[in-house]
Amino acid sequence: MNQKLKIIFMGTPDFALPSLQTLIDDEDFEILAVVTQEDKKIGRKQELTAPSVKQLAQKNGLPVFQPQKIKGNKDFLTLMADLEPDLLVVVAYGQILPENFLEIPKYGAVNVHASLLPKYRGASPIEAAFLHGDKETGVTIMKMEEKLDAGPVLDVAKLTIKPEDNADTLTIKLSLLGGKILPYVLKDLAEGAMHPIPQDESKATFCHKIQKDDGLVDLVKLSAQEINNRLRAYTPWPSVFLMIDGKRLKLLEIDTDETMKIQPGIVKELTKNSVAMGTKLGAIIPQKVQLEGKKPMTIQEFLAGNRLLLSKLLTNPK
Repeated sequence: MNQKLKIIFMGTPDFALPSLQTLIDDEDFEILAVVTQEDKKIGRKQELTAPSVKQLAQKNGLPVFQPQKIKGNKDFLTLMADLEPDLLVVVAYGQILPENFLEIPKYGAVNVHASLLPKYRGASPIEAAFLHGDKETGVTIMKMEEKLDAGPVLDVAKLTIKPEDNADTLTIKLSLLGGKILPYVLKDLAEGAMHPIPQDESKATFCHKIQKDDGLVDLVKLSAQEINNRLRAYTPWPSVFLMIDGKRLKLLEIDTDETMKIQPGIVKELTKNSVAMGTKLGAIIPQKVQLEGKKPMTIQEFLAGNRLLLSKLLTNPK
């Protein structure tokens, strides 16, 4: 390229890091500004912590902006417009952006989204892929519109979901995949070699923001496979758990047996060191658990000191 493409980069969590790092390392790009969410208090000590994107930006000497909001923020919009960017690149920023902001860059705004759009628009596309038992997912790079994840598609990269994958491992894989294809898409777009393809609105599906209580499973209403899907979707957060005597019992690792016939909600002893829990269809066999207030332990360790607790299992607490 004859001139560097001037970029405003927007992102917040770890998922955005490979995309930002790729643009930092590529001499065809100049990052004018990095925009991210405000610092937040995290953990038991509630320590004020900068977003991952801010930390990487500061490490590389890039100017960082953390506006509380963008819509209606005239000073911020003017500041960004004065930078005269060629492109706005958004990767898991965390807010819907107003149209007057998306129109600032010369070549428009581009978003890296962790699903095969129009499938799973919204805040939790990686978790949604597991919840629906998908065997394949990927990254979509699209031109942005004010409507949520509805812009025309620039490029798609697909990825097979392996049996051992969970939301944690798949997030890393998709973030790296997005960072890998992003520079080529941006350069082709600026050179006029990229032709956006409108999404098929009739095939659009949506996913919600994950809440802490989404991890509560009901052994009567869910099958063994559905519980396993949730475990993969909600690792590392919010995890999958049952309620026993008013306490959360996290299921950290399980096996499933879809042919085992145990009444839903009933706990059956298989051996001295193992149990199976009946579900709507089949059974789950816990391998590693964590009782609220305790450290993670094998099911053998749990049974050694908490066997009587299993008789108080509540499958549908109110």
